[in-house]
Formats: sequence, C-alpha cells, structure tokens
Amino acid sequence: MARPYMVKVKGFEDLVNVAVATQALLVHRLSFHTKSIFYVPFPAYDSVAIYYCEAEGAPKGKYFLYNRFTGEVQMSENYVNDSRFVVIPIVDVVEQELLPKEFIEKYKKKPKKKKKSSDVASSEAA
Repeated sequence: MARPYMVKVKGFEDLVNVAVATQALLVHRLSFHTKSIFYVPFPAYDSVAIYYCEAEGAPKGKYFLYNRFTGEVQMSENYVNDSRFVVIPIVDVVEQELLPKEFIEKYKKKPKKKKKSSDVASSEAA
C-alpha cells in the first residue's frame, strides 16, 4: 500500500463532518504526553486518506454526538439513543501501523520543561 495522505482538519467538528459524509462512523484516538490525535482513515485511490485533528491533553468521552438538525458536535461518555443524533464511537488505539512513523515520532517526544525566568536571568548573569 502506498503512503497515506495526511489531512489535518481544524477540529472535532470538521473531523465528525468527514466521518458523517464518508459514512466511516468510527473515530480513532491516539493519546500521547500532552496531546491526543483523533483520526478517521478513508480509502483513497491506491492508498488511504487520514483525516485528523489534534487536541490538548486527553479529552474524556467515548462517543461523538452529531446533531442532525443543528450540526452541533459534542463529546459524551454515554451512548445516546435519540434519533436527533448520529452517534460515532471513539476507539482508543494502543498499537497501529497506519500512521507514518515520522508523524508519530513528533508526538512521542516528551515536551521540554520551560526554564523559569529567574533561572534564565541567573544563567545570563554567570
């Protein structure tokens, strides 16, 4: 299989719109130190298009709820049995081979701690 096409979208709303439009009603979540990546793979020609967005921290929730009437998107811990909503499960990925290694590596690195301004001033004085 050819290298996947990586398509970064602005946020959850856009990602859920892709999932609903493509009828790929499953979102994958991959969590790292300070960020989570949410993505939807979609077959494209001889490869896969991976639509994704980043989120700070690890947002809680097991489902995206897409309101069919308003287009509003929200995250929920519980399944909702209501015809107003398209319920899209979120699966937590433990291992995967779909996302390119160099893409994953930039998230695996632990964030560097920022020096306090007093530490910077004392090191400049020395």
